[in-house]
Amino acid sequence: MTLHMETSFSDIAAFKEHLDAVLARESTRRIVDDAEASGAFPRSIIELLGREGIFAAKWQERPVPALEHTLALSERFGRLGAGGIASGVTLHDSAIAMLRRFGRSDRLREVAAQAIAGDAVLCISATEAGAGSDMLGLSSTAVREDGGYRLRGHKKMASPSPVADYVVLALRGIDDSHEGRDDLALFLAPTSQLRVGKAFATVGARSISTAPVFFDTWVPAEMMIARPGTGLAVLSWALAQERFAMAAQILGACQLALGVTVARMKRRKTFGVALFDHQALRLRVADLQARVDMMRLALNGLIANAAGFNVRSCSAAKVTVVRLGCEVMSECMHIFGSAGVLEAESPLGRWWRDAKMARIGGGTDEMLWEIVAAGLEPDYASYDRLVDEWQPEPAG
Repeated sequence: MTLHMETSFSDIAAFKEHLDAVLARESTRRIVDDAEASGAFPRSIIELLGREGIFAAKWQERPVPALEHTLALSERFGRLGAGGIASGVTLHDSAIAMLRRFGRSDRLREVAAQAIAGDAVLCISATEAGAGSDMLGLSSTAVREDGGYRLRGHKKMASPSPVADYVVLALRGIDDSHEGRDDLALFLAPTSQLRVGKAFATVGARSISTAPVFFDTWVPAEMMIARPGTGLAVLSWALAQERFAMAAQILGACQLALGVTVARMKRRKTFGVALFDHQALRLRVADLQARVDMMRLALNGLIANAAGFNVRSCSAAKVTVVRLGCEVMSECMHIFGSAGVLEAESPLGRWWRDAKMARIGGGTDEMLWEIVAAGLEPDYASYDRLVDEWQPEPAG
């Protein structure tokens, strides 16, 4: 499945410059620090991005995002060192992508415009108590009723639902025309019509505000994003956007961690010399930096080759970068020694936990490898030419 993307390099430099200026402000840093301390997603960060025209510049009049803007936005948020906030912004933007690309009603287009302006916060939720990666095993339903749909069920993890205005819900669409496992549908529901539970205490990415939602509510038909039977394709398209953004986000976080670690190695002395002068440590960090650089080039390659931007390539990018990110955070924390494991002395432990969370959100490693594996092709011609396996001679 190829995802056709529009790209525009004419304004990307100005976009990066303005975004850098916004994120460098002391007031923005204060929003991030307060959110990390409280463990609550800051609605004000979405309002800020909307007010400063960041989402508007990224989307303009496009029905799909310009990937170079996605890369710039996500990588820079990764460099903030707040995985929860970066993930919340990614989910908000991924929900915009669904509404802009597939929203057919005036109401859905109106909500997309509000989200781009920062006046509405969006989130996406599919996971239930009995179904995570298996989207077709969901139990929550959407049933036709009075010209609209009755939505019933729950979602275990909806981020950042405690501050969101709308939630994109993945549900089984039950009606006479489409029944069975392949009946996934997508709806946009106001959180005012849902019951949002207490936020979970997650291992990492705490500032994303993940909470369960419960619902038994009616919505008009205009709130349907994808009809039964098309929801999985739409969700897969949106997940490709999210996974590309998550890969960029983790690369940004890796660059922050490596830069801070090199600074530590230059200043910290052991056995009379700087840590950086110990060859084993220096080369270990050089290896990590080389792989981060190569993955950044790979993401830029996906932008340059729009035909190659698809569900499989984005799954491969996400799983590869996130696993690299876990290694980077672990090694950097190790190099910091005791200061790396004391949260009062450094953020390395928090960054390590954030990276681990990224291996689950947006698709686990195993699910993404399955997507990659589905495209593996055997080379029988080369096998037959190169392999001559010994066989025993026939008896007699």
